[in-house]
Amino acid sequence: MKTQLINGYWTATSFTDSLNTALAELEANGHEIIEVQYKTPVLAYSAMIIYK
Repeated sequence: MKTQLINGYWTATSFTDSLNTALAELEANGHEIIEVQYKTPVLAYSAMIIYK
C-alpha cells in the first residue's frame, strides 16, 4: 500500500479541490483507494489517502 498526503490552509475550498484532484488522478491511473483520513486542526486541513 502507498500513501499520499494533501494539505490545505485557510480555506476548505482549495483543500477540497486538491483532494478531489488527487483522488481523480489516482483512480485514472488504475489505483484502488483503500481509505481517506481527514484532520482539521486550527486553520489547516490535511488528508492522508491510502491506496494500492
